Amino acid sequence: MAAGEAVRAGLLEHSPTVRAELCTGCTQCLLTCPAGTIERRGLKCEIIPKGCIRCGRCLTMCPNEAIREVNGPAPP
Repeated sequence: MAAGEAVRAGLLEHSPTVRAELCTGCTQCLLTCPAGTIERRGLKCEIIPKGCIRCGRCLTMCPNEAIREVNGPAPP
């Protein structure tokens, strides 16, 4: 997303998840998450699906492509 672009909820069909084997713990996803639902746990980041608004910013910001959508509906 371009700088200054409004964040919209629900752009992703499914909630994103972090692939631990690719995550370097750089925290770019954590810093860009408007919902504040990404936490650093040890040396890796983790998305808390229940609070995720599925805007997709974390997917576009991850320099290692460690974040992807998971199949299945987002939690309520």
